[in-house]
Amino acid sequence: MQRKARVTQQSAFILMCGIAGFIGEWNAARLDDLTDALAHRGPDGRGVDFLPPGSAIGLPGSAVGLGHRRLSIIDVSGGAQPMWDADHTAGLVFNGEIYNFRQLRKELEACGHRFSTHSDTEVILQGWRAWGSRVVERLEGMFAFALWDTRTRSLFLARDRHGIKPLYYSIPRAGQIMFTSEIRPLLRAADRAAAIDRSALYEYLLRGWSAQETTFFAGIQQLQPGCFMQFDPAKGAASARIERYWRLQRPGTAVSLTSADEVADTLRTLFDNAVSSHLVADVEVGVLLSGGLDSSAVAASMARLMDPSSIQAFTIGFGLPDDEIPFARSAASHCGISSKERLVDPSVFSSGFTDCIESLEEPIAHPVMQTTWQAAKFVRQNVKVALLGEGSDELFAGYPHYRLFKRPFSLLPGRLVRKYALDVMCLMPGSHTLARLMMPGSYERDALETVERRIQPWFGGDDDADDMLRFEAETALVQNQLMRVDKLTMAHSVEARVPFLDKTFVEYANALPFGLKTENGVAKAIFRKAMQSRLPADVLYRPKSGKKGTQALLPMINGLLARGGPLHHLVDKKTIAARGWFDPKATRDWIDGMSSAAVRHHPIESRRRAKFALALAAIEQWCRLYLDVDRRTSPVETRQIPEPSSVRHSPNVL
Repeated sequence: MQRKARVTQQSAFILMCGIAGFIGEWNAARLDDLTDALAHRGPDGRGVDFLPPGSAIGLPGSAVGLGHRRLSIIDVSGGAQPMWDADHTAGLVFNGEIYNFRQLRKELEACGHRFSTHSDTEVILQGWRAWGSRVVERLEGMFAFALWDTRTRSLFLARDRHGIKPLYYSIPRAGQIMFTSEIRPLLRAADRAAAIDRSALYEYLLRGWSAQETTFFAGIQQLQPGCFMQFDPAKGAASARIERYWRLQRPGTAVSLTSADEVADTLRTLFDNAVSSHLVADVEVGVLLSGGLDSSAVAASMARLMDPSSIQAFTIGFGLPDDEIPFARSAASHCGISSKERLVDPSVFSSGFTDCIESLEEPIAHPVMQTTWQAAKFVRQNVKVALLGEGSDELFAGYPHYRLFKRPFSLLPGRLVRKYALDVMCLMPGSHTLARLMMPGSYERDALETVERRIQPWFGGDDDADDMLRFEAETALVQNQLMRVDKLTMAHSVEARVPFLDKTFVEYANALPFGLKTENGVAKAIFRKAMQSRLPADVLYRPKSGKKGTQALLPMINGLLARGGPLHHLVDKKTIAARGWFDPKATRDWIDGMSSAAVRHHPIESRRRAKFALALAAIEQWCRLYLDVDRRTSPVETRQIPEPSSVRHSPNVL
């Protein structure tokens, strides 16, 4: 087998991990381009392997390329990638961390496998030899990887259970594929102008995020969480097959309950185990501390597992009412850990808006995007790995809309409860309002309503509340929360870890009855009970940041978008008219209706219109960054690209 010599460059500066590669009629220069476009994710080490046409896969003109940019967290002196097994039959590029790799290594060694590094990367490679595609079921952690097997002449792509690590791909023609950790390298490699996917746009306008397999960029897909793809280039139109290997199950009888105290004890033990596994690293690990229940629980667990004085906790404040710093300071003091605080001027929300949207690659209407950006920037000045509290709300019903599934609201028809819960969850206009605001010809009413009904397959179980939790965990958590965390922390070369999404902890928490999660009007009741011996009362029973959660930032952001504000140019009538999607007068009138007393004092409608204004600003800035730069197409062109015919889904995939 002919191979281009690996290129490995060690650097004194640290950036974030990323993978890239292809199968098709491309050369080594294209592999370098794809890999180097991920340089901001980290050249602790840089490696590329190019397998030239013919010898690699037996198809005329086709080549295989594997590229990697590395942040050294485990085995900092070894584990260079691409990594090949001993006889060079399987090559791997991998992004993420496998927290149970030491246990898997022992199991593989007992079966006769021999290792040449101490890295988690090699465990995946050896696991592939032992278990094939089922290796993904044994991995616990966050990961996205690509493995080329010369024996079967096929490519294997996999993504972790919750989509903590992203993985994008494009199939420009049958038998050819490109894949990367980010969208931008695929855009650079495309031979056509960028165009927006209409279905993703509709979901964004209805939800504030889009969690479909299609991305905002027509022709670029994302591998869904808990899925793997097997790509056989010799099979032409049927070359790609996607299977789901894991998903959250509807709660059944898997958990045996004797008392709430016993459940709390089990949760505490499992959570400590999860945090312990997420501390595996050969570098210092910190914690991003907001002073709320979730991040404080992470800090408290860390303080039990290691020397508290060695832990660094990082908190960002903006000097606004209900600032997080005092609460974080209380939690840090109680746990005996070092508290590092930074007060940031709120003007960064506007001055850094473009940078945030560019790093996100796909627009989201999340009020805390700049908070994440600034926190990651602060963390990176001290450590390069930090634990976060993401995922708890989706496991323990921590959001306000879950109150609707309790009395007296639960006495309403289930259809209405689901509708109201989704309204509160998303705070975005429905299809009828959007149809009234959008320009004739800029949308398809049937397609818009079809996207709005996509929630239906998640329901149909015995309990609408459990179904809503599952829906949120598989959609909003992935694309509204984890995507934001990954992209904005990686922009500053920080690896964010989320112990709440540990497989064992998730499966136990998911199986608990909804009644234990919300009790007597208290959200996350059972987890608060589990943590009551570890945290002070002002942290344990503190409501979400601000009196209205993260949405408390909306009034400030709304001021930036108002007439005379620094972001108003993104949502004024002239801009709306130029984009051509919305009726400028009807849209501005609807947004400006926030000033009326009826809307201003409405707890849902006021925030809905403010968030929609933020969503419009984000999509406009995204268009300027990603659509308008190529003048070969109209900046307002939208077209739906069908899913490539070369992708075949197995029946068990939603």
